[in-house]
Amino acid sequence: MKTVIVTGGSRGIGAAIVKELAKEYNVILNYNNSEEAAKQIQEELKEKGIKIEIFKADVSKKEEVKKLIKFTLDK
Repeated sequence: MKTVIVTGGSRGIGAAIVKELAKEYNVILNYNNSEEAAKQIQEELKEKGIKIEIFKADVSKKEEVKKLIKFTLDK
């Protein structure tokens, strides 16, 4: 199964994208400030039998992007 990273995935359009993609892909939900919202989406999907990963990273910072990519590749 393919894996996708959704940046800004904890709210609004990003959250809707996560919920839709999680039906067919492994999803890494990236958030920066909205940890509680990210955890709520993760729990909501878990209740439906869908597992996603969440990862905090500021995608404007190169080192944090590298960590996000490493986390994704290690999955």
